[in-house]
Amino acid sequence: MGRVPARLRSSGRRSVLRRLVAPFRLRTLIRRNEIAYTGLAALVGILSGLAVVAMQGLIQLMGLWIFGAAVPVSGAEGIDPLRAFAGPVAGGLLVGLSYLVGRRWFRRVADPIEANAVGGGKVGVPGSLYISAQTLLSSGFGGSVGMEAAYTQIASGGASWLGQRLRLRREDLRQLVAAGAGGAIAAAFDAPLAGAFYAFELVLATYTVAALLPVLAASIAATAVTRLVTDSHGPSLFFAGQIPGEGYLPIALLTVLAAGVGIGIMRSVALMERLFGKSPIPGWTQPMIGGLAVGLLALVSSQVLSSGHGAMRLVIETDMTLWALLGLFALKTLASIVSLGSGFRGGLFFASLLLGAILGKAFAIGWMLAFGLQIPIVVFAVVGMCALATSIIGAPLAMSFLALEMTQSLPLALAVLFSALLSTSIVRQFFGFSFSTWRFHLRGETIRSATDVGWIRDLTVGRLMRRTSSTITTTTTIAEARRRFPLGSTKAVPILDETDSYAGMCQMTDLHWDELDPKERVSSVARYTSAWLRPEQTVRDAINTFARNEADTMAVVGSDMTVLGTLNEHYCLRRYADETNRRLYPSRR
Repeated sequence: MGRVPARLRSSGRRSVLRRLVAPFRLRTLIRRNEIAYTGLAALVGILSGLAVVAMQGLIQLMGLWIFGAAVPVSGAEGIDPLRAFAGPVAGGLLVGLSYLVGRRWFRRVADPIEANAVGGGKVGVPGSLYISAQTLLSSGFGGSVGMEAAYTQIASGGASWLGQRLRLRREDLRQLVAAGAGGAIAAAFDAPLAGAFYAFELVLATYTVAALLPVLAASIAATAVTRLVTDSHGPSLFFAGQIPGEGYLPIALLTVLAAGVGIGIMRSVALMERLFGKSPIPGWTQPMIGGLAVGLLALVSSQVLSSGHGAMRLVIETDMTLWALLGLFALKTLASIVSLGSGFRGGLFFASLLLGAILGKAFAIGWMLAFGLQIPIVVFAVVGMCALATSIIGAPLAMSFLALEMTQSLPLALAVLFSALLSTSIVRQFFGFSFSTWRFHLRGETIRSATDVGWIRDLTVGRLMRRTSSTITTTTTIAEARRRFPLGSTKAVPILDETDSYAGMCQMTDLHWDELDPKERVSSVARYTSAWLRPEQTVRDAINTFARNEADTMAVVGSDMTVLGTLNEHYCLRRYADETNRRLYPSRR
C-alpha cells in the first residue's frame, strides 16, 4: 500500500482534534462518561484549591498592611492599639459602602446550599465574586468572621458556571457545585475527607455512590494542589493514646454544654440582626457600628480579630489559665455575634471551631480541678471544637473526619464522632436548624437542608393540569348533561355558575346514577364546591389537597375563579414518582 500524504495525515489529525474539542461532543462525553465527569470534578477541585490559596494570600497581605502583622492577626503580638481599633471600623465602612454599590445588582445571591436546594445548582458568578469580596473585606479588616463562606462561594460559583456551560443535568450540576464547595473546605483545612463529607452533609444533604467519585476527586485534587503550591500540611495535633470508658462521661457533659452554647450563639446572631434592623441607623452604616464595637473589644484582646487562626494556635499550644480562656471565649463570642449581626459578611465555621476549643479546654481544667483528669486536656479541646462546630454548622461526619485528619488518632476520632452525633441530636430536638438553615428560616424560606426541593417548586399544578373547554352550567339538567357526556367519555367535568365562575365538579358516576331524576339540575350532584387547585401550587400541595378532599379529579381555577383546567390524582402521583425516581436513581445516558 502507498504512503498517506502528509497533507492528508495532518488534515486527519485536525479533524480528530476538532471532534474532540467540539462543544457538543465534549458535553456528550462528560454527560455520558463517568470517568470524564470525574475528571471534570477534579479540575474543579484544582481551581478551588488555587482560589483558596489566592484568598489566603490576600488575607495575609491585608493583615500585614492594615495591622502590621506578619502572622495571622489574631495570633500576632504587639499590634498597635490604633490599628487594632481602626481596622474593623474602616472595614465596616467599606462593607457598608459595598452594600450601597451592590444592592442594585446583587439583591439576592444564593449560597451553595440554597442553590442546590431550590436552584438546581445554579450559582451566579458575579454574585459569588461580590460575596467573596465582601467577606475578604470583613475578615481582612478584622471583622470576627470566617473566610470559609468566601471559599465555598467562589468555588461553587465557578463550578456552577462551568457546569452550566457544559449543560450538565440538574443532578450532575448539583454534584459539581458540591464538589467545588468540598474542594474549597479540603484546601482550607488540608483535610480531603472532611471537605468531601462537608459537601455530602451540607451541600448535597445526602450520601450517594454516584456523587462519591466526583466529590472525593475534587477534594483530593484541591488538597494536592494546595500542598504543591504552598507546602502547607494543615494543623496537626498528634494523639497516640487511648480514651478509657469513664472518659466518655465528661465528654458527654462537654457535648451537652457545647450544643447549648451553639444554640445560644445562633439565636443571639438573629437577635442582634433584629436589633440593628429595628434601629433608626441607616443600613449601610450598621457594619461600621459593628466594627466600632469589635475595635473596642480588640483593645482588650487582639485575638478577637478576623477568623481566629492565630488565636487557635495560641489556645492549643500554650498553657492559658482558666480565667484567660473564659475571658477570651466571652470576647470572641461577642465579637462574632456583633460582626454578623451588624452586617459583616462571613460565617461561623472557624469561629465555632475556635470557641469550641476554648470551651473544651476550659471545661477540662474545671473538671480536673474538681474530679481529677486522666485524659490529656488537648483531647477535650478537640472534642469541644468539633461538638460546638457540629451544633452550629451541622456536619457531624465532616467534623469527625477533620479530627481524624488533624490528630491521626482513631480513638479520638471515635470520641469526636460520639460527641458530634450527640450534639446533632440535641440541636435537632431543641432547635431544629443549623446556622445556614436558621438564616433561611428567618428569611421566610422553608429550606431545612440542601436536599433538592427546587424541582418540586418547578413541578406546578399549572404545568401538570389538562386544559379543558368542556364545562356545564348549574342550570343544565341531568338529561342534557348525560346526552353531552356519555358514561366513559370522561371522569369529571367542572360546573360553572351564572357568572362563569367555578361551582363544583360533576363526576360521571354520579351523573349516570339510575335513581337520579333526569329533570333535576346538575348542581344537585356537584362535589368539591369549596375545594379547588391553583396553578401556582406545587405537586406536593396538589397531592395533599387530593388526600384532604378524597378527590380523584379536581378543577384548577385562576384568581378570578375561572376554570383553567383539571388535574387527575393518578397522573399527579405518577409524575411525582417519576421525578423522584429520576433523582434517586440517576442514569448517565
